[in-house]
Amino acid sequence: MIRSEQLKKLSWEHHDALKFARNVGRGLSLNADLTQVRSYAVNIAENFLEPHFKLEENSLISRLNETQQRNESVVEVLRQHREFAQLKLQLQQAETPELRPLLDRFSVLLKVHVKLEEGAFFPFIEQTLSIEELQLAEREIDAGHIVNCSNWPDPFWKSRS
Repeated sequence: MIRSEQLKKLSWEHHDALKFARNVGRGLSLNADLTQVRSYAVNIAENFLEPHFKLEENSLISRLNETQQRNESVVEVLRQHREFAQLKLQLQQAETPELRPLLDRFSVLLKVHVKLEEGAFFPFIEQTLSIEELQLAEREIDAGHIVNCSNWPDPFWKSRS
């Protein structure tokens, strides 16, 4: 899929998000320590997803008028952003036996979210915002772009055999 130059850095972050989702999923399939997988997911939520969502909301969605903000993809993106915030809190408060379904939900939702944004939300933004608005957004995205959030001291998603 061809992405406008102005949104490419957000798409690069989506590539990282898919890696994070895959890591959580692999950790679950390898029966990794669930508290460690939780720590990883919460870290990703706080240091990657929350800044990424804020950038999308402040640089893109805030430039839409009220009618445009009612677009189905925009409404769903915002709903999923809120769901991630709730999921992070649930993960932080969960007892160990409750973690597996929450972590599975985290991994699945992250994949679904990236697919939504790349397949519907970004194309809507590219068609709706003017080139000037996209260029202003690009400057904000450049300033807030998350370069590397993938260092983790113990890669639980790798087979130990």
